[in-house]
Amino acid sequence: MITVVSPHLVAVDAAWDDGRDAGRWIADRLGPFGSSVGHAVPLGYPAYAVVPIPADDDPEGDRGPLSVIEALLDVLGPFTGDQPVHSGMWEGWGWWYDTGADPRTAPGMAVSIGWPEGDARPAQDVIDRALADAREQLAAERVERPDVELLDLPARRYYLWTGPLRSATAFRHQPQDPPSLIWPEDRSWFVGVPIYANEIAVAGTRVVVNAVVTDQRLNAHPATPDDVLVIDD
Repeated sequence: MITVVSPHLVAVDAAWDDGRDAGRWIADRLGPFGSSVGHAVPLGYPAYAVVPIPADDDPEGDRGPLSVIEALLDVLGPFTGDQPVHSGMWEGWGWWYDTGADPRTAPGMAVSIGWPEGDARPAQDVIDRALADAREQLAAERVERPDVELLDLPARRYYLWTGPLRSATAFRHQPQDPPSLIWPEDRSWFVGVPIYANEIAVAGTRVVVNAVVTDQRLNAHPATPDDVLVIDD
């Protein structure tokens, strides 16, 4: 069965979480707000790791956050099985638009048109068509805010959804904006991607973290909750 939760959140049995019950436990286990591993993922796990996100100009990479998340899910899959997985997306991304609004005109999006210096100004109908086409293209990438209660964490709020492991990549049309939170129902591991971070934090059992660190695709290294993540300036 395919459940369509939004124009882009499409996954087998995936659904928005209406309420904070799924993630209520997280806030009490986070370190002080900031860029530490212990704020990206909860404290109290046996082991931690950091996974770098290759820079856009990395000649070996060109993968971006989404591709790193997909490789990480490959590693975490055998430890997860068929249990439900919770994911959380920050409410502040510009591609959200308010429930019931028109995505072509809702706040957070603007379009403009330009032409080469020295060229004559295009006819107004040509400009109007170009602007209308641009609005339609941008609107197709936006997501309506679900009418559900958000998860409150220090200085951040998230929309949560639950589904199979691969539903964590439901917003793959926004590859530079991965979910900030991913964890299975049994909480045996946790993935945290702070906003504007260049690194991903992973917490879990020693076996899970060892699998992450030894996977050559990830270039991960062991960490402690006090380690500081590299944040995009």
